[in-house]
Amino acid sequence: MKLIKTLSLLLFITVVISGCGMLNPAAQVENFKNYKYDVQSVTDFKIAGKSAESLIGKGNTALTSLPGLAFAIIRKDLPLEAKVNMRVSNPTGKVANIGSFKYLIEIQGKPLVEGEVNEDVRLENGSSATIPFRFGANLFGVNKDEKGIDKLLGDILTREGNGFIVLKIKPSVKIGGKSVYYPGYITVDNDLLKSVSGLLK
Repeated sequence: MKLIKTLSLLLFITVVISGCGMLNPAAQVENFKNYKYDVQSVTDFKIAGKSAESLIGKGNTALTSLPGLAFAIIRKDLPLEAKVNMRVSNPTGKVANIGSFKYLIEIQGKPLVEGEVNEDVRLENGSSATIPFRFGANLFGVNKDEKGIDKLLGDILTREGNGFIVLKIKPSVKIGGKSVYYPGYITVDNDLLKSVSGLLK
């Protein structure tokens, strides 16, 4: 009799928890599509170790001929790096813990860099949190032509528009020690350059 009562209690607890969505990873992951994502700012934006601000206003000077950049281009190692401050908000009455998320940054429709950020963020109804992360990538990964790299650099420093540099993420919940990811990527920002402080006028 005692065993039956114990099993019944465990079954009841399981049903209650499942009803709350605590043991249903699909239901928790589904919540992510209703969250709001935006980029508050992009800081420490550098190309080959040089701040973007120091490269602006060079006029007709070929960026590829500047000291530091020219050597980086010869080596075909032209790193672009920055810090992204991304805000996530929960406007719903449902809660899902963001255990970690994968991010994808595209430039001109081509993957520039992919990475993963380990976080443990719990957002109650109406709350938000800012998640900072850094990324770095070699621009030769999207344009292997030395002649075209100068145009790419110029576009990065002067162009603003949807679809040029795009940030996407794939959040996850942790169930039983394993990460269950949202199916596909969620677009956070179609114009990441606009969030680079002091870059674009």
